[in-house]
Amino acid sequence: MLTAILALRLFAASQVLLFAAALGLAQNPPRIRILGCALAFGVITYLLLPPIDTYLGIGMPKSLALFAQTIPLLLFLFTWELFEDDHPIPLSIWLAGLIYLVAAFWVALQWDRIEDSEIALLALLVQVGKLLFAVATILVVWRGREHDLLETRAKLRQVFAIGLGSIVAAVVTVELLTGWQVPAVVELAGMTAIFLVTLTINLAFLKINPSFTLVQAHALPTPRTTEDPMIAELTRLMDEERIYAGHDLRIGDIAARMRVPEYQLRRLINQEMGYRNFNQFINRCRIDEAARRLISEPRLPVLTIALDVGFRSISSFNTAFRNSHNCTPSAYRTNAPTGTGT
Repeated sequence: MLTAILALRLFAASQVLLFAAALGLAQNPPRIRILGCALAFGVITYLLLPPIDTYLGIGMPKSLALFAQTIPLLLFLFTWELFEDDHPIPLSIWLAGLIYLVAAFWVALQWDRIEDSEIALLALLVQVGKLLFAVATILVVWRGREHDLLETRAKLRQVFAIGLGSIVAAVVTVELLTGWQVPAVVELAGMTAIFLVTLTINLAFLKINPSFTLVQAHALPTPRTTEDPMIAELTRLMDEERIYAGHDLRIGDIAARMRVPEYQLRRLINQEMGYRNFNQFINRCRIDEAARRLISEPRLPVLTIALDVGFRSISSFNTAFRNSHNCTPSAYRTNAPTGTGT
């Protein structure tokens, strides 16, 4: 059984190394390369350091073991960068991540004193933090699945992020339940699952996205001026019927109104109009109307305009408007030149 565990750890590490090499050589933004390769290094240290230290008896520096503690946080940050278009990572996440890393590193350095109640309690909190980041990773992937207009990315969502997030959550849960004394048979099952997930990810990329390009250059949305009948009908629904003002609008609803397959509409909005996800497109329509009305209806409250164009809250409206115009709606209204509200 020990030989099988060691072999599976080596096989899984080789798959992770292959993925990191392909990711680093592909045409990805620097932040994606850095996060992806850092995540891969953390996973490799998790896979290889225990057998080197425990089974082979080769003492390794504790500093290397620290990299394994970064896996849940790096996985979350990597996933956010991949799937959250136009949404920078909130400051609260950075602060939570910093607190987690400090606590995780301290526990790792004090592991010889795990019997102390204070260290044991902190170790428990660190495990909970790992589990929360793993669950958050799955939620980030899950919540954006319906709005993703990039076909390749949509296909890779479940097999990539959900697969990795589930593995991390399972490992953390097993460690919690066994008090970090994982039975050999459970470790064998876990290493088998990790190897199969890493192998599946690489095979999926080779089939769906052989270039390993995770984030392509962000094309600017193009004006709706083409004579394509689908775009003409989509423009009519937006400009004349203001269908975007519905709070619960889904891309499937628009496809049904246009009587076209949903995949064709997704492809149209992405490839012909330059939007990466459905919310980008709908919010663009909402913000355009809101900007006009902020000037043409100066006495109308900002909240009323926000709700009328389809936003659910003033906070979501302010965020979307600031991303588009680099200022708040109130500042936009105040600084608008006189006479533009025609």
